[in-house]
Amino acid sequence: MRSLMTLLPGGGRTLPALGALLLLTGCGPRAVRLGAVLPLTGDLAAYGQSLERGILTAENQVNRQGGIEGRRLDVLIRDSASDPKRAAEAFRTLVLDEQVAAVVGGGSSDEALAMAPLAAQYRRILFSPSASSPILSSYAGDFVFRNWPSDALEGRATADLVAYTLHANSVLLFAERNAYADGLASAFEKRFSTQGRIVDRLDFSAAEAGSAPFLKSALERSRGAQVLYLVGYGPDLLPLIAGLKREKVDRPMLSVSALAEQHFMAKAGRLLDGVVFLRPAYNPDSSSPVVQVFTSAYESRYHHVPDIYAAHAYDAVMVLVSVMARNGLSAQDIRKGLLSMKDFLGASGSMSFDARGEVIQPYEACVAEDGRVVPLKSVLDKVLPLMQHRVDELRFGQ
Repeated sequence: MRSLMTLLPGGGRTLPALGALLLLTGCGPRAVRLGAVLPLTGDLAAYGQSLERGILTAENQVNRQGGIEGRRLDVLIRDSASDPKRAAEAFRTLVLDEQVAAVVGGGSSDEALAMAPLAAQYRRILFSPSASSPILSSYAGDFVFRNWPSDALEGRATADLVAYTLHANSVLLFAERNAYADGLASAFEKRFSTQGRIVDRLDFSAAEAGSAPFLKSALERSRGAQVLYLVGYGPDLLPLIAGLKREKVDRPMLSVSALAEQHFMAKAGRLLDGVVFLRPAYNPDSSSPVVQVFTSAYESRYHHVPDIYAAHAYDAVMVLVSVMARNGLSAQDIRKGLLSMKDFLGASGSMSFDARGEVIQPYEACVAEDGRVVPLKSVLDKVLPLMQHRVDELRFGQ
């Protein structure tokens, strides 16, 4: 059998030609494949598109730096269309047909919960950059990880903000009917019930949020509350918030980290002004070299500042790449590597994972202002006294 070198023009002196032939004949190093299942269309498309941009930024950076042990990284992205059933089908196809090393997703808690049983069945890692339902912790099994903190943390922190910072002892709770909102609302209820009273919990669908009957019920129930807490996905909360403001329901409004998606926030504009919410701490202007590398690469490609969802998706890929390069490509190798990882420094902050695949990261309070997410601490004197004063008026009848 003749050497491959003798088959090349010039006796094999052209290395690019040799590399190309090796790849064509299957003799060269194969690319490392990751899968991603994201809601690129449908109701949650704003989140999915932001997650996709973060993933692609990471893929490009890894390949520019030489790949994984000299092997190219290919991320195969599939659209769930915001449908958990389609997310599960995409996961199965990526694992069985494409033989990916791991899957990044889902974009929502419902999608991640739909894929989690398949991760256990096929013993393949599912790593979510944005699913936050507390149910995922106990339900998911050994092969599910996430670098977005559990809503149990956000719910408790928001309850403490309402009770100890705003000094409110009565809340009207709005919760969209999905796994994300239910987990977060339940965590808030459990915590706040030790400090005050939930006047009522009004569950709603996206179709009901801005409807006259639902708003009428909300108006009636709001009279006994000092604070409104609105839980759901950003696009579905908009008609509710618009309706409450239109009806001049003069109560401080608190909401959730799902509002922090950049394009959604910009589209909402001033409608969300004054709404306070918590989100995982993230600063795109940080002097951290990791953050600067990420934001520079992202901005050069997409021409705007990356939001928190893009940062978490970028980190999901980077942490998986780090583990695969160090530990290997099997699900067990990746799992062991993630569990042993301590203080991995990403664009969204430092990451370590507990035995359930949970990441622990701090939250920060923010306020919506003119279509932007503004850390509350930077406008504290302007925002907080007005909210506290209104709570006092409602609480003490001033």
